Amino acid sequence: MTGELLLRVAYGANVVILAPVLAGLLLARNGPGVPALGGEIAESRGLRLLLVSLWSAILALSLAGLVAPRLFWSILLLQIIYKSLWLALYVAPLWRAKGPRAAPWGPAIVFAAIVVLWPVVLAIAARDGVLSL
Repeated sequence: MTGELLLRVAYGANVVILAPVLAGLLLARNGPGVPALGGEIAESRGLRLLLVSLWSAILALSLAGLVAPRLFWSILLLQIIYKSLWLALYVAPLWRAKGPRAAPWGPAIVFAAIVVLWPVVLAIAARDGVLSL
């Protein structure tokens, strides 16, 4: 039961994090940078729509995961993969090249927490036999 509860907590965290971020992306006026990425990445209609599409799908699947946690664990795996890649291929090189102040730390901290915590959630859920294939 612990694994199923942890899956629900992860899905709930996704909802709590993504709902206001998506509202901000949809309601914010174009500015110099994408607000959801700390305003550090140049504004682009295409990038904004890509983020809205991806994060809306994750939000929808997380809501479904609250109802059927055993079926939607792979959305957590997707988040681990893409957030790890973003941290490794964008944030880390930016930090090395321009120093820590250049990195978009708001999203980087949230992404890093997810990259650390979701594997623990999935490992416990796997141990408890609650992951469906």
